Amino acid sequence: MKHHTWDSKIRKIILLLMLFTIGSPAQIVLADQTSTPVENTSSFTIRDYENSSALQLAEAIRNKKVTSVQLVKFAYQEIEKQDSSLHAMITLRKDDALKEASEIQDTGQPFLGVPILLKGLGHTIKGGSNTNGLYFEKDVITQGTSRITKAFQDEGFIVIGQTNFPEMGIKNVTDSKLYGPTGSPYNSKYQAGGSSGGSASGVAAGYAPVATGSDSGGSIRIPASWNGVIGFKPSRAVTKFDSKSEHNQTSHFAETKTMSDTKKLFEDFSNGTASDVKLDPKIIKIAYTTESPVNTPVSADAKRAVQNAVDFLKHQGYQVEEVKYPINGTELMNDYDIIGAGSSGIINYLANNKLKRDLEIGDVDLTTWAIYQLGQSISKDDVLDAWDSVNKLTEQMQQFHQKYPIFLTPTTASTAPKIGDPLMTDSLEKRIRSMDGLSKEDKTKLVLDQWMPALTYSPFTQISNLTGEPAISLPTFVSAAGLPLGIQFNAARNNDRLLLQMGDLFEKNNKFNQKYVVNNTHNSVVSKPSPKPILKPKPINKPLPKHKESIFGLQVDDGTSAIKKNVPEENKLQNKENQTGNFPPVSHRATVAAPVMKHQILPQTGNKKSILSFVGIMAFSGVIYLKFKKNEF
Repeated sequence: MKHHTWDSKIRKIILLLMLFTIGSPAQIVLADQTSTPVENTSSFTIRDYENSSALQLAEAIRNKKVTSVQLVKFAYQEIEKQDSSLHAMITLRKDDALKEASEIQDTGQPFLGVPILLKGLGHTIKGGSNTNGLYFEKDVITQGTSRITKAFQDEGFIVIGQTNFPEMGIKNVTDSKLYGPTGSPYNSKYQAGGSSGGSASGVAAGYAPVATGSDSGGSIRIPASWNGVIGFKPSRAVTKFDSKSEHNQTSHFAETKTMSDTKKLFEDFSNGTASDVKLDPKIIKIAYTTESPVNTPVSADAKRAVQNAVDFLKHQGYQVEEVKYPINGTELMNDYDIIGAGSSGIINYLANNKLKRDLEIGDVDLTTWAIYQLGQSISKDDVLDAWDSVNKLTEQMQQFHQKYPIFLTPTTASTAPKIGDPLMTDSLEKRIRSMDGLSKEDKTKLVLDQWMPALTYSPFTQISNLTGEPAISLPTFVSAAGLPLGIQFNAARNNDRLLLQMGDLFEKNNKFNQKYVVNNTHNSVVSKPSPKPILKPKPINKPLPKHKESIFGLQVDDGTSAIKKNVPEENKLQNKENQTGNFPPVSHRATVAAPVMKHQILPQTGNKKSILSFVGIMAFSGVIYLKFKKNEF
């Protein structure tokens, strides 16, 4: 009886050991699953992210193929991989972006959960930088988010960070002494352009499918040309957030990869004033020229890009005629300079606000100083006279468009200059340093003279900002050296949709030549091999040139800052949409990679080791049982 009792106990012990052996791996696995992050098992890859439009990405989120959090992490992986060479970003907001991505609710936003880059000038976001590219404002931070930024967020976008731009948005290259130069992802030794240089470079590099931009003289279109993306400048006062003033030359929009995204953004932001003219080859006659409006050279690449477009359009049945440039470009640039100088008092206001003294030549680069000096010598009447002159040029363009609804030129007269290439001569620098004693007439001439080396690269873009007409740069050409160059279409005011249809025509006929291929025939995401390898040129270590610069109308904050409340009346010549604010800096661009989570079979949960444990326990139990039975007898 006693032996029987012990035999029963031994059997129970062995059974418990067996149950523990079988159950423990499952318990450990469950513990691992709750305490250890597991790898995303989605089939959606970073290549899908690179090769998709923003609308396709939003659809993928809705269809549960990917999450907004995953897309945001992809964006930061791209930035980590490339931005040490490109310098497209000046701030990142990774924690906030991931939080917003994880919390976003689907309320029908067309771009639900899609990453977007925010231009660092004018498009403010709470807690972000607002330096205006001025070194003495490097520590200014905004306390609010602008309505332009909010408009993009309302579309469903998640802001990843802010992009690089030149000082005050004045130049057609991005190379401020505060943030340094931005390069093109086609070759980072070459300029991304300005002033939306970081935005265009980031889109072309695959950081995000869309980046915000603003355009006072080509600031969206020039970077689009030099980075192989789409750059659309809407008509004056055609969007909900642009100023209605007839003296406004700044349009806010975006750098994009696809026409589908471009059109959707325009339709959502349109205030209903754009016309619905159809692009009909039987009706629409197209004019073109490759002549510079200011009699500067135009490269063979730019002429070839336009000729390719002409040949294509003729093949599509359009009437295309070569014409002389329809207005006096030198007169236009004189007006452009006076209008820009008329708002330059804001720079001195910022200096007084921050430095408690007037602006000095060492505070800014020489082009900014030249415009400021001209601004000190002109009156409000001079600015109004310049606008009267512009109105006459606008009437000439209206008459021109009655015969030719669409006007084709190169976007830029050449592919991008190298970072560090001089865009101002030594003699011009010397003259600018001593210009404060010059007459108004001599200052006006000097400002135009100092633009010319840089204006040679981009003489075609300023006209639409002063006339208020729409214009679009399309990415159709890449040079033998592997550098992109865009073609520009211009139309009569409010005929924005004509240009969007023209973009559609080129894209649907595979005339775009871009770094990444997007399948735009439908909204499904299709993984495709990248047509070109991601270029990773070595970082450029040589110092920046002494503020070599180029052309652009002053762009300042879009109207949300606190400082505008006390701006003196004489500094309000630029309309309120284009004034600046208080906020800012980031000491440097951060590059943060999304963590890579790798699934591991831990030693205690490995299948082979679990089986061995079970066999071991069984053998051990058997030995104990046999030994007990032997002693029993």
